[in-house]
Amino acid sequence: MELTVYRDFPEGPLPAGILARTEGEVAFRYHEDYLASPAAAPLSLSLPLQAEPYTEEELTPYFRGLLPEGAALENLCRSLGIPQDDYIAMLAACGLDCLGDVIIDPAVYTETRSYEAVSLDQIKEMAGKPGKIDESLEMARLSLAGTQNKCGLFHDPAAPITEGWYQPVGGAPSNYIVKFAREDLIDLMQVEHLSMTCAAACGLDVARTALISPLKPIICVERYDRRLASNETINGLPAPLRRHQEDLTQAFGLLPHAKYRELKPSSVQVIADFLRRRSAQPARDLRAFASLILFNYLIGNCDNHLKNLSILYAPDWQSFILAPAYDLVCTTYFARFSREMGMAIGEHTDIEEVTTADFAILADQLGISMRVLRNIVDTFAEKALPSLREEGTQLASEGYDAAPYIADDIEEDIAPRLEILSSL
Repeated sequence: MELTVYRDFPEGPLPAGILARTEGEVAFRYHEDYLASPAAAPLSLSLPLQAEPYTEEELTPYFRGLLPEGAALENLCRSLGIPQDDYIAMLAACGLDCLGDVIIDPAVYTETRSYEAVSLDQIKEMAGKPGKIDESLEMARLSLAGTQNKCGLFHDPAAPITEGWYQPVGGAPSNYIVKFAREDLIDLMQVEHLSMTCAAACGLDVARTALISPLKPIICVERYDRRLASNETINGLPAPLRRHQEDLTQAFGLLPHAKYRELKPSSVQVIADFLRRRSAQPARDLRAFASLILFNYLIGNCDNHLKNLSILYAPDWQSFILAPAYDLVCTTYFARFSREMGMAIGEHTDIEEVTTADFAILADQLGISMRVLRNIVDTFAEKALPSLREEGTQLASEGYDAAPYIADDIEEDIAPRLEILSSL
């Protein structure tokens, strides 16, 4: 099997290279013409431009990182009749609208792209029905990383959030990721939305979220890699512009299952040094990274792993900055979830064991002063609790009756951590 990997350009997809499996051997090679092009830039920091082919061991972190994980991958593979370990076949089936600005093997890309209207009731029908979600992914030829049940849809920017939804077909770009809670975690979508709006109120750059369907809440997350408008229309609708991005497991050449690995000497120090050396806006990104670490601690987000940090490239792919934060959830709201954080703070990974002394270590690992951390915390102390109460009240007025009580429970959960932060 041979797949062409493209970058999307206004004048049409530009072939960047070939991902091929021959007699069981998998390799990726950049096209000679692409390497000679002034527009040439690597697909990933882990795949620098070179004429020699990359081995499967070298290419796997990036390309596997484009696919779902866990139960989400199981369900999709079952629906498509593809073995879970055949990531090449999965990319061939679902690679027309990957995360970032990459298109895999678009033989039907320009001929079949369209947006088909879907009603709110049709979106609600997907909740708790992995088969319906997989059907949406297959129609869109969409590849979404992560473990949650989710699909990509297009929302008309001119319409209210409860209307104007479309199913992308044949690689038409989505601009929202729509996520569905499991029956045993019915509060999860409201917890995520409250956590994300709290983060925004606290000054973090975050992906924008909204809830639909009060009886069985569904969260709609605006794609920051599709936020800008292109010059193209599809079925009379403004097609979004693809922006390239990759998560840190891809950039660091780590397989998805290594996302919880603590890097040496510490994940915080490695990432801070990386941003300082490579980011187009290192000062901005170091503060954003510090804010994200502190907010994850405050809100109780123990799922703060390497795949939940990404870099967002400039349209020409020649530079990048830290991407907006996403997947911020108060996981400590749920008693069944682990208190072990995906990234250590100071000397501790158990969120209950973190002390003020750990934040002095954190500041040293980040290479910033405690004064910067205190300034960030001052904003949290002013904004966090009022934003939770305000958003809970607003959601209640929209029919989400449990939202104020969920917000109260989150407030109670974060209070001891806010006290620790306020004592820095």
